[in-house]
Amino acid sequence: MPPVQPVPQTLPQDPRKVQQRMRRRMVNRPVGLTLAYEVVMNIGAAMAALTIVIVTMAERSELTNLMVIRHTGIVMLVAVTCAIVFLLFMRRKDILTREFWLGGPHRDNYGEPWQIGRVSRYGGAHMKPLWLLVFLTLCLGIQGVVTLVQLGFSAIGLSLPSPTSESITESAVTMSMWLYIGLIGPICEEVLFRGVLLKELKPFGRNFAIVTSALLFGLFHGDVVQGAFAFLMGLLLGFVAMEYSLVWAIALHIFNNAILSGVVDGLASHYLDDNGYLAYSLILSLIGVAGTILAFVVYGRGLKAYVRANRSAPGTYLGWTSWTFIVFVAGNALTAIVSFIGALMG
Repeated sequence: MPPVQPVPQTLPQDPRKVQQRMRRRMVNRPVGLTLAYEVVMNIGAAMAALTIVIVTMAERSELTNLMVIRHTGIVMLVAVTCAIVFLLFMRRKDILTREFWLGGPHRDNYGEPWQIGRVSRYGGAHMKPLWLLVFLTLCLGIQGVVTLVQLGFSAIGLSLPSPTSESITESAVTMSMWLYIGLIGPICEEVLFRGVLLKELKPFGRNFAIVTSALLFGLFHGDVVQGAFAFLMGLLLGFVAMEYSLVWAIALHIFNNAILSGVVDGLASHYLDDNGYLAYSLILSLIGVAGTILAFVVYGRGLKAYVRANRSAPGTYLGWTSWTFIVFVAGNALTAIVSFIGALMG
């Protein structure tokens, strides 16, 4: 009689640890795509800048600071074009749908296994004029908060520089840079952060999706001050995309970049002297902050109810321990800190 082979014993696994590992893997997918988008964008920018340098050397011209400023817009347009083409290649089946842009019922293709295939809603609510006015006021309020903080630091003799904002202001003298700042940049950023990333994180909970996409959006800017502003804007734009549509988020982003920070601010800085521009910035900031406070007083209870109703399951935020999230956060946070310290040191 042949000997009986022992049956290998498998140790029972803690279901919580299994679920945590699974969530990390699921978060790795969209955040990894965001990280790859940033890498492709940086490669595109480097290639465009290198091409300009080679052409300049071939013409035996000197690459002056003025020439760099004039070509910055072209470099950024090439960079973002490379990145969005990559993103379209990776998510074309999702991006090229009506629901992606306008919202509505759809089947979840991402998230935890038991949620895949579930019909849910991404956007699709009707934007009422009153709510649009509230969102525009919040845009102004977020800008106002950042401006007042910077003015407050200046009042006590401390500097709170934003190298990214200063670079944009310096280079926003060409049509290509205006096109990037006011139109192409906002569209591409919204497609990535409030389109692909937000939608793929939605099965883990709306709060988690909005906060995570806003956090990565802020870090993506690689600037302490600009990043803080982008994080706050990301929360607003994430809510708008989640409840209304990606198109409305794009419209608000363009309004902020092209109208509020572009045309209006540009006209004020052109026609007002330093004291007048300071007074304008202070008054506009106070109006925005006052409007934001009023909006929270009127709609604060509804916001609290929304947050309570859309809480994520316990342990969901452990998805932030996924390796792609850690790499993205660490790399961009380091860039922002180094840039900030460099600006402080002059």
